[in-house]
Amino acid sequence: MPGGRKGKCGPRSDGRRYFDAILWLARSGARWRDLPEDRFGPYQTVKRRYYRWIEAGVFDRIFEAVSGDPDMEWLAIDVTVVRA
Repeated sequence: MPGGRKGKCGPRSDGRRYFDAILWLARSGARWRDLPEDRFGPYQTVKRRYYRWIEAGVFDRIFEAVSGDPDMEWLAIDVTVVRA
């Protein structure tokens, strides 16, 4: 995870809370303004950090790391929902 800006070291805020906010948005399909402020902080902060990460290629690196060695041991397909 990227650290601070302008020579400062370390993260500016809780990275886990930020990533949970991104996952919440992806699951719910909500707009930035609908992000619960009591759980994730101001939506503007999350939105700004999201676009900084996009520009820096952080998400690309995360996806490459996750998809590099897929764990197929626990892969299962439920045929009750697969339509032929």
